[in-house]
Order: sequence, then C-alpha cells, then structure tokens
Amino acid sequence: MKKLLLFALLMVVTGLLADGVQPDGSGTEADPYQMATLDNLLWVSTNDTSWASHFIQTADIDAGDTQNWNDGEGFSPIGTNYAFSFYGCYDGQEHTIDGLHINHLDLYIGMFGRTDCATIENLGVTNVEVDGGSYVGGLVGMNNESLISNCYSTGSVNGYAYHYTGGLVGLNSCSTVNCCYSTCSVSGYHCIGGLVGGNGGNRTVSSSYSTGNVSGNDTVGGLVGSNYYNATISDCYSTGSVSGTGNYIGGLVGRSYNTDALNSFWDTETSGQSTSGSGTGKTTAEMQDVATFTSLATTGLDEPWDFVGNPFDDTGVEDYWNIDGTTNSGYPFLTDLPVGIADDEAVPPPASAITLHPNFPNPFNPTTTIRFSVPERQSAMLEIFNLRGQLVRSYPAFAGGSHEVVWNGVDNSGYSVGSGVYLYRLQAGGHSITRRMVLLK
Repeated sequence: MKKLLLFALLMVVTGLLADGVQPDGSGTEADPYQMATLDNLLWVSTNDTSWASHFIQTADIDAGDTQNWNDGEGFSPIGTNYAFSFYGCYDGQEHTIDGLHINHLDLYIGMFGRTDCATIENLGVTNVEVDGGSYVGGLVGMNNESLISNCYSTGSVNGYAYHYTGGLVGLNSCSTVNCCYSTCSVSGYHCIGGLVGGNGGNRTVSSSYSTGNVSGNDTVGGLVGSNYYNATISDCYSTGSVSGTGNYIGGLVGRSYNTDALNSFWDTETSGQSTSGSGTGKTTAEMQDVATFTSLATTGLDEPWDFVGNPFDDTGVEDYWNIDGTTNSGYPFLTDLPVGIADDEAVPPPASAITLHPNFPNPFNPTTTIRFSVPERQSAMLEIFNLRGQLVRSYPAFAGGSHEVVWNGVDNSGYSVGSGVYLYRLQAGGHSITRRMVLLK
C-alpha cells in the first residue's frame, strides 16, 4: 500500500514538473504573464493555447536543466509550425535566459520555433546549445511577419538538414530584425549566417552585428547567408571567421538576389574573406575606427550611423551605437544591450527611463490614444509601422515630459490605412519600446 501511495505521489510530482507552473498574470496586454522561473518557461512551451498571449520577463532564468529534458532533446520550442506558431508579444525587459539546450533534428528549432505576427524584444538568450534540422536559430527558427528588437544570443547553433541556420534567427521572412546581435558559433549546410540564415521578402535587418565563427557548405555569410526578394540589410557589420566548402561564401553576406547591404561592412582580416554577396570589406583597424561608420568620406557609407557623441557627419539623436576602443574588442556596440568586454564579464544594460503605455482603445476605430513619457533633457521619436516593417506615420521629436498622441489611422501622406495590426515604437536615448495595436474597420 505504501509503495502504491509513493508511486501515485511520484506520478503527481512528475506530472507537475512535466507541465511547469503557470506564470502570474492573465496573458493580456494590460496584465501580461510574468515570466520569472524555468517552470514558467516550461508551462509556456507545453501550452500552445498561451502562444497568442502577452508576456514580460521579470527575472533572469537559468535554463541549464533543459539538457536533461525529453530524453536529451531538451526544451520544446514555443511555436512548432504554421498551424501552431507563436503570435504573441514577449518583452524580456532586458533579462536573459541562460543555458537553453535543444537537440531536436526537426523543422523550426529555437526558443521560439516559428513566429507569425509576433513581437519579441529586450531579451538575451545566452550560452545556448541549439541543434536542429532546418529553420534553426538561437532565438527563433522562422520569424514570419514579426518584429525582433533589442535581442541577442551567445553560444552555439547548428543545423543538420538542408537550409536556414542563424545565430539569432534561422529564416527572417517578411519580418524585421533591429538592434540585435549574436556571438554564436554557427554551422549548417545551406543558407548559414552569423545572425540570420536567410533574409527575404521586402524586409530589413538593421543596426545589428555578429561576431561568431560561421561555417557551412554553400551560401554562407558572416551576418546573413542568403539575402533575397528585395530584403534589405542596413547599418550592420560582422567580424567572425567565415568558411564553406561550396559556392557563395561571403564575409558579410553569402549570396544576394537583386538586393544589397546598405552602409554595412565586414572585417576582411578576421573573416578570412575578401569578397561578399554585398556590403563593403574593411581592415580590422578600419572596423575599429568610428570614422568608418560616421564619415561620408568612407567608401561604402552613404548615410552615417547614429553614434553617441555625434562624431563626424553623424546627426542622429537616438545614439544606437558607441565605440570606445575596449568594449566588444574595440568594435562598435549597441548602447541598449550588454556586451562582453576584455575580461569576459558583461556591461549591464542601462535602465530604460522612457515609458510607453498601451494605447486605448485597442482594437480601435476610428481613433486611438497613445500615452508616453520622456526623461527631462532628452528628446524622443514616435513612429508607427505596419507588419511589413514599413513606416506608416512619424511624429516630430518630443521633448522631455508626458505626452499624448491621438492616431486616426492616417499615414504620413494623409491617406487612411487599412484594417490590421500595427506597431508603434518610442525611441529615446538609445532605448526603444514597441507595442502592438489593431485597427478594425
């Protein structure tokens, strides 16, 4: 009898561990799920009904135990295919998920296997060990019609099937990756990139970089493996070693199809590559010189990057980038993200001092109100985008203080826009916050 009771108790405990623990909150935009533990993360991965919800992460999460899960296959990705994808909002609030382990040779492998119309921001996945088949990334396997902003990955990512493996994102399809980086070592077969394996469909990878070593068979790039269908790379760079056994091996981009990498560079010395599908090659000394990225005398630079201190021809005010000769091995780094320094410690991210409230009403028709606040002695920009990453409406710079904007569903040209999901982003002092709203007509 005692053995039966112990067995029953063991089954109950095992069942609890298998299902995880539901996080606090209700999953709405006003009351998002609060992710604080590995058990919370397990609950999300095993409850696909939550994949359309809103999440905020309230603490760093140690995911090292995932190496023992599922008979060695590790963590089960959030979003598994087109029918069951993640289409919610996840705000890491500048926290990390450390030691995530996935060893599952299938499609759509990453912390998020597949996203559709999702937003993921302000999150670091560190010391990942991700092994998958196709569409493999440290953060997202396939990012479809979604936004990834202020995110980074470290560790290793390997794809063992045909295509699309990246340090942060396997395939970026009709989506935007902005202000992100990866230091992951990446290997695969076809379409392999240090940050993104494939970037396609009139979308953008912008203000981002990768430093990890990249290897594969063909279509291998230090930043992006394949850039196609009018997709754009802008204000990006890569420094990692790039190698391949087949065709289209490039320092920044493996292969570009009728598209280009604008104002973007790779290190010809550290990469071991003198050519690229697009972008401009520079020496290590040039890559560690702020003038390369801000002076219009630079070959390959048509518009200056936005650096702290506004050096040379830089006229931006958001201060996305900085360079100090030491941090990030002397290369440029993103001011809003932590980055490794000489002693392999991390520079903690600065606390965001801007506030962007959920718009009200949401959904809306015909108008909605957006409220936000900006610290004194700073200026901020408010912009509205569609899910293709195209700018719909922008507003003149706002000074410090509290503000309220009423949007009536009209673009910069005065034309009414159609029903759908729109993103509104507030930027100030190197920080940004993005939220979603729905226009119903």
